Amino acid sequence: MARIEKALVVGAAFLLLLTGCDDGAGSDADSPPSDARRVPLSELESISIADDPLTDTGGAVRILAEVPYEHGRLIAYVKSGSCGIVATSTRDAKREKIALSSEWPSGDEGSNTLPAGPYNSASGAGGTDTWASLLCGKNAMVIDYTASQAGAPGQSRGQTSVAQVPGQPTTTRTIVGAPETRHEIQQPSAS
Repeated sequence: MARIEKALVVGAAFLLLLTGCDDGAGSDADSPPSDARRVPLSELESISIADDPLTDTGGAVRILAEVPYEHGRLIAYVKSGSCGIVATSTRDAKREKIALSSEWPSGDEGSNTLPAGPYNSASGAGGTDTWASLLCGKNAMVIDYTASQAGAPGQSRGQTSVAQVPGQPTTTRTIVGAPETRHEIQQPSAS
């Protein structure tokens, strides 16, 4: 009898080990991806572009996205632990240019204002009524770009999503990252 009870206890323990214990408190599908499951910017596929304004930049630069506008274009890139953007004008690329870069946050640095952070930030102007801000993280870049003549963006290239910022007709938001990360940033959960 003792052998049967011992076998039943061992069998029950084995079944618990195989099936695991689940308290039903949520599944992976309900929770945002952890940093371990996110694809870092450094692992995204790079693109090639015509008339690369970053050719004179020292070090290896990987261009991740290009967004054309009627008046110019916005280029997003990563370079050895940092990310950056270049916005140029087709009218006068040297005079009306924005070049921003920021290192990825480390340790307790950066803000978590959006999912997939933390982020460091940079912003700057380039000519009359042209402005850009960059949130730079290891897993995503979020770029707000304002130009008085920006118009609607053309067909973007790379791992990016581009949308008009509601209520701001001259501002677009470009999110660079893996598809799941971009979706998470576009649709932040209500907390």
